Amino acid sequence: MMENMNDIVLSIRGLTKKFGSLQVLRGIDLDIRDGEKIAIIGPSGCGKSTFLRCINCMEDPTGGSIIFDGEDLVDMKVDINVHRQKIGMVFQQFNLFNNKTVVENIMLAPVYVGVKALNRIKRKNAFISFFNTFRKNKKPLAAIETTEQQIRNEAKERALDLLRRIGLEEKANVYPSTLSGGQKQRVAIVRALAMNPKVILFDEPTSALDPEMVGEVLALMKSLADEGMTMVIVTHEMGFAREVADRILFIDEGQIKEQGTPAEVFDDPKNPRLKDFLSKVL
Repeated sequence: MMENMNDIVLSIRGLTKKFGSLQVLRGIDLDIRDGEKIAIIGPSGCGKSTFLRCINCMEDPTGGSIIFDGEDLVDMKVDINVHRQKIGMVFQQFNLFNNKTVVENIMLAPVYVGVKALNRIKRKNAFISFFNTFRKNKKPLAAIETTEQQIRNEAKERALDLLRRIGLEEKANVYPSTLSGGQKQRVAIVRALAMNPKVILFDEPTSALDPEMVGEVLALMKSLADEGMTMVIVTHEMGFAREVADRILFIDEGQIKEQGTPAEVFDDPKNPRLKDFLSKVL
């Protein structure tokens, strides 16, 4: 395991989450390093998915800190949408837009972000141009090196490249309702990849799939792991966790009760709750 603190992508300290009087997370500390694959296991209702959703603030943490790119995502002053661009999320239920084609689903976020940035520059230039009419020393305008059409073209090219990679290029112009569950989940994964994220969070990505479709999704995830993608995966697939993960976290009652390498966690568990859990799932 890497020990250089500069390798840390996400640093989580004292993370808590309450829903009313129900305490779901009870002070989680975790450092996630660049290129690390972390699998999170534990019984249903233990807080695994809530923890994942708190990492990119889809659920607002009750307390603690999540440091990413030098900023605390829990801080209300931080623009979480800027950081979400680099923290991909893959859900159990795919969350594809059924009124958009496959390629449009993948293009959606890159085009939105790119056009929003372009319009920000245009507004700033318009503001500067207006006040330049009253200035002796004119302020320079920001260079605009792209157009909305170029942004769309580049996003489409990237989307088609990603679909080609997973063998679904011929499905680019169909709607998600025509895809199998496995195909939908693979599209959802490459949709996350379209933003070039630093880390991808997977929330039980195979739990909604028929058994025969699980393999194709896990194969794509394994290829991402082999390429060095930083991944945090909530999963019930113990064989996959053993094969892919650098580190396994066992969460129970909203706390990390044990963590270690797959060999340490699966072959030599120490925590009684972990031993009981593994006896039921292995």
